Amino acid sequence: MSNCIITIGRQYGAGGREIAEKLAKQLQIPLYDRKLVAFISAHLEKGVSLNELDLTYDNLYGSVSPYETMFADLNVEDDNYLFTPQSKAIKALAEKNSGIFIGRCANFILKDVKNAHHFFICADDEFRKIRGTNVYHKDLATLKKEDAKRASYYNYYTGSTWGDCADYDMIINVGRCGIDKAVELIANYIK
Repeated sequence: MSNCIITIGRQYGAGGREIAEKLAKQLQIPLYDRKLVAFISAHLEKGVSLNELDLTYDNLYGSVSPYETMFADLNVEDDNYLFTPQSKAIKALAEKNSGIFIGRCANFILKDVKNAHHFFICADDEFRKIRGTNVYHKDLATLKKEDAKRASYYNYYTGSTWGDCADYDMIINVGRCGIDKAVELIANYIK
């Protein structure tokens, strides 16, 4: 496969993270979430070359989820101070090789990159309510508060509207098609 960039924006509780993980495994390309992008941007800020970091899927994650890696203790609660270095890291990573980027305004940051495909994952409230309870142990109101934060962050830094269909190749309602079908749709689309 030639260099392929996938960005995934998502509503909280819609399954975007799980979709990204499954795609990364299927396509054998790195998955860059907020903790990993923060980790890499911190190294770039310190003058470490991206070439010095071995960022293959197996080296980053092996057989565990990216969310159980050595980056789990990285504190990235204050997203605002991270935007500029994360943007630099996202651009550098996209220039280096294929990858899947979750959130971080990546679709906006990489909007002019050839071979970049942008997806937004959403779901109806009933799907999110069930998934929120079962996966995140949070109620729908809490999920919607997180969406408001994501929207505010995205709108502030991009000047665009979070989830606007004009900013994505495809918006997928996982409540209608399911997570595995969403993975299949994205994989087929990028081929």
